[in-house]
Amino acid sequence: MSKAKELRELAPDELEQKLDDALKEAFELQKVKATGKLDNPLQIRLIRREIARLRTLLNEKKRAPATAKT
Repeated sequence: MSKAKELRELAPDELEQKLDDALKEAFELQKVKATGKLDNPLQIRLIRREIARLRTLLNEKKRAPATAKT
């Protein structure tokens, strides 16, 4: 779990890699949940929030150059 301040310092490529890893982890957690063997259901909520945080930061970085030109 990374804080937004730490994530803002990363390059877009690194953010995309972290997002990809988080999506894979979320998929694995959903599989484990489906089998009924998930010990801590809170993990799913935390990873979903991490995914949302990463997507938000990626969008901010993509929009930043466009707003700087105007």
